Amino acid sequence: MVSNCEDIAKAVINPFACCDVWIVSIKDLDVREAGFFKGFMPKAQTVVVLGHHVVTEEEWQWYATGDGGEHCAADDHAAAVCDVMQQALRAHGFSTEIVPYPRESGLQFRFLAQAAGAGAIGTNAFLLHPEWGPWIHLRVLATEAPTERKKVGERAQVCNACGACVAACPARAIKEAMFDGLRCRSHRLAKGEYIPVGPRRELRWCAICAQCCPIGERPSARAMTGEQITAV
Repeated sequence: MVSNCEDIAKAVINPFACCDVWIVSIKDLDVREAGFFKGFMPKAQTVVVLGHHVVTEEEWQWYATGDGGEHCAADDHAAAVCDVMQQALRAHGFSTEIVPYPRESGLQFRFLAQAAGAGAIGTNAFLLHPEWGPWIHLRVLATEAPTERKKVGERAQVCNACGACVAACPARAIKEAMFDGLRCRSHRLAKGEYIPVGPRRELRWCAICAQCCPIGERPSARAMTGEQITAV
């Protein structure tokens, strides 16, 4: 009889070769993350972190939606897998909720992924998967299903501190020991990155710090449309 989160999650994720899943007990999270779940789902015991491996740039191209939100193919797929995961956990009698995304939840998924053992946060502030590098899109569920797994103790080093992202960042927001998110956002706002472009309402967000990272294989490039060629 299936009675734990790991068995259910692994059974769900098995058909999806592009995805993987990591589990961590809420009681083993840091105070800030544990506090979020206390308010979001008070009876939850476990966090399920879903990671989708991004292999094409088009998958991570974001588009504005008519309701003021945004979406990309990687997130659409990850959200669909989360729906399957939620249904499976509920079918086994465990109440389960998907953490809203990309709406503001105040929760930074990369810290949960690191705690669960999916990888480690690099100098560029991305969660770096040992094989996929920064090219991983995260989604998160909270569930009442129990788990035996704990927060990862000593994390394996993934970032090699090569300094490529530090040198390449046009906003100078990446330092060897910190990432200045406000400086990054201000630079992007000044460039108009949050304003949709063209009939498909593209959000042309900076990805230089991921593109220059030597960890993992960079996704295949997008085929440029006539509109994009004109804009270059």
